[in-house]
Amino acid sequence: MVINCIEKNIPFAFIRLPNNKHIYFIKEDNKGIRSYSFVSFDTTKKYSFQFTEFIELKDLRINNKYVLPLTRKENTKVISENNYLKLLRKTINYIENKQTEKIVISREKWIDKDSIDPINSFSYLCEKYPNSFCHLSYWNEKEIWLGATPEVLGSYENSQFTTMALAGTLPDNNSAQWEQKEINEQKYVTDYIYEKIKKYVPSLSLKGPETLHLGHVKHLITYLSVHLKNTTQLSELIHSLHPTPAVCGIPLESSRNYILKNEGYNRDFYAGYIGLETPDFDKYFVNLRCARLYNNGALLFVGGGITAQSNPQKEWTETELKAKFIGESL
Repeated sequence: MVINCIEKNIPFAFIRLPNNKHIYFIKEDNKGIRSYSFVSFDTTKKYSFQFTEFIELKDLRINNKYVLPLTRKENTKVISENNYLKLLRKTINYIENKQTEKIVISREKWIDKDSIDPINSFSYLCEKYPNSFCHLSYWNEKEIWLGATPEVLGSYENSQFTTMALAGTLPDNNSAQWEQKEINEQKYVTDYIYEKIKKYVPSLSLKGPETLHLGHVKHLITYLSVHLKNTTQLSELIHSLHPTPAVCGIPLESSRNYILKNEGYNRDFYAGYIGLETPDFDKYFVNLRCARLYNNGALLFVGGGITAQSNPQKEWTETELKAKFIGESL
């Protein structure tokens, strides 16, 4: 099954939906009525394939029958801690001068590894993070992505659309208490999403904010839900919501322009979104807690929301914590 896909260069993925124990294998079939897709942060790049069925897998590790070929990455240079701190200080100064309210700054982190076992890493993520969307996505021999994202951009089932405002990050321990910086950051995201949805429907329900525990870190989260009349509204809403302030900033355009001008690297599919569309449901996940895999290591992507109250050293530490999500699985 997997070997045949690799030999014929057929895209495929292993996926596990949030709060669901079942692991599925899906592969490209142009006659299929379901689809799986990746959209980049800047929406200029998209991979997608149609598929026929969800093939449930009971055990991924039997006799190592799923072996994925990985290519080598030659240039592994990424931003240093010192230069990242300089960028954060520059960003805080930009915000303090009233250019914007919040900007999400991210970076790449390279982890050297003599050998990578994508299947074992994916299995680890499924076990460790049951309320995240876990995936191992093979687009071609040079683009193999691994991830466990906790953030839903949108979910549509039985005419009900749900999404979440996820922002604010602290170490997941009792001594770390929410401060005004994190509370404000999360409220920015909630208010933004609320106003976006209001353009499509007159009323919606909110639940939160509450704390979402994710092992190494915890976040503030608010759930938003609304009744949608049709899937045309769904498509428009998803395009309207991306990118949210949780991965970009407020105001949207000035934050995005700042990111593209100053971050210094291409986010690619990081902070873009993953789509899973079927006759029964449509689900879209923000592509966070992810990595691109190579045979000599993995390129991880991490970031955080910067406001006038941000402390650069704490923000660096936050990204290091987030890197553990994927790093510990390798």
